Amino acid sequence: MRRVKVETPGTCGEYIQGWYDGSPCLVSSPIDRYSRITIAEGPGNLEVLKPKTRKQVEAVFRRFAIPELEKKHLHFSMVSDIPVEKGMASSTADIAGMAAGLCAYFGLDLIPKEIGSLCTGIEPSDNLMFERLNLFNHLSGSVLKEFDGTVEADILIIDFNGGIDTMTFNESQDDYSSDDLAIFVEIVTQFEKGVRTESLKEIGAACTKSAILNQKRLKKNYLDDLIGLSRDFGGLGTVIGHSGTVIGVMYDNGDFQEAEFLNAFKQVVPESAYAEIYQNRLIPGGIKITTEEV
Repeated sequence: MRRVKVETPGTCGEYIQGWYDGSPCLVSSPIDRYSRITIAEGPGNLEVLKPKTRKQVEAVFRRFAIPELEKKHLHFSMVSDIPVEKGMASSTADIAGMAAGLCAYFGLDLIPKEIGSLCTGIEPSDNLMFERLNLFNHLSGSVLKEFDGTVEADILIIDFNGGIDTMTFNESQDDYSSDDLAIFVEIVTQFEKGVRTESLKEIGAACTKSAILNQKRLKKNYLDDLIGLSRDFGGLGTVIGHSGTVIGVMYDNGDFQEAEFLNAFKQVVPESAYAEIYQNRLIPGGIKITTEEV
């Protein structure tokens, strides 16, 4: 009996997001929180899947002309530790993992770009399916620019109260002035330099600038405070859910004064404003697949 296990990371929102060369785009920030899917031979239970994930099953079956009868022999199980409606890519992790898992189960080839295209056919999506970073059109699934590397660092994530449905969160170039568009080009250049030179300081600075630019679209009440606290206590910069509620502070464990940061944070941000604080790790993206014969 075949069994496929899939592990797909969530994100702390996006390192950067805006409009570049006439297209909406982002660079997701994968973290060590995961959507985990198991696909095995057994009694079909498609009905247990979330609606978007079921849509992805249908999309993969159509794309590869898989006989409908096969659905009666697919048994799914899914668990996730990615918070929903926070801008942490919970939906993308589910649907990207499902596409990758089904293709592994049926022995089909599907590269990350094709997974990205399938995902954006269902909803605006993050580009966590790529191991290496790129500038990704989250509406069309096209890759605008490749970056030569990945990011690995620690991140403290504040899960602020509330939630955003990214399906209904619209974005258009009208949201950005000509000055904003020029600023984002500079942000992309700085981010690209940081990745190329492996400078977390440059990467963090670009992330912070993108977070500030995004305030015109979706204001985060305590962003300025967190930017200041990050600077004061050795953080590298802020990473936000541009269409979500989370704010993360990047740091290198050796330089960050975590206890002092948290003490100062609690003096500035009331406990009623946030649900939880997570300690995670920024990691390379990509979907991990294990295929077994049991």
